[in-house]
Amino acid sequence: MTELSRRTFGKQTLLLSCVTALSLPGTAMAFFDKVKKDAFLKRDDLGDAIKSLYMTYNCTTPYPHKFNEVLTKTQLRSLQFNIDKGIEKDYVSHYITTMEPLLQRIKKLVEKEGAEKALYSMFEGTSCSYQLFERINVTPGQRTFPCPYKELLGYCKKYLQTFTIEWEDVCSKWCTPVWSGFADRIGITLSVQPGETCTVKLIYPKQQ
Repeated sequence: MTELSRRTFGKQTLLLSCVTALSLPGTAMAFFDKVKKDAFLKRDDLGDAIKSLYMTYNCTTPYPHKFNEVLTKTQLRSLQFNIDKGIEKDYVSHYITTMEPLLQRIKKLVEKEGAEKALYSMFEGTSCSYQLFERINVTPGQRTFPCPYKELLGYCKKYLQTFTIEWEDVCSKWCTPVWSGFADRIGITLSVQPGETCTVKLIYPKQQ
């Protein structure tokens, strides 16, 4: 892979963006106005972020890599260890406990803004969600999204050959109990239907 310096990659990215904008005259002025005003585009580390994204998705050996791989592989590795030790329920409980401060903040938002805020906060509304889920279909009272674990687990089992857990273990021993546990702490009730496309539905606000 050709070595890309931060400065070179940043220049190439900006040039590409400008060419794209200028090829659409109707949006050219709006583009440059956004560059001047958007704090995101002024971040010093933006070039590093785009470089990391490019290099990650440009790597397809021995399988196509994705931006969420570090997170998903770490969770799969942790789940494998805890299942091997027979303490996966304790692992889930500990994880939910460590998230308690965030869950209590979400609970207060739900009390003010309604149960839909819980789904937003659990799925599409956090930086962890941006990194974990490639895309989320948002509808009132429901979220659907491709499973972020199945394909990577298959690659881990094939190439690392140190994983023995099955995809169903991830669904039943990690995703479902974690999301249900989050919901319980927030004060709502969810229906979780794991699969290649996961479906999470808001049943009703949990009555106190």
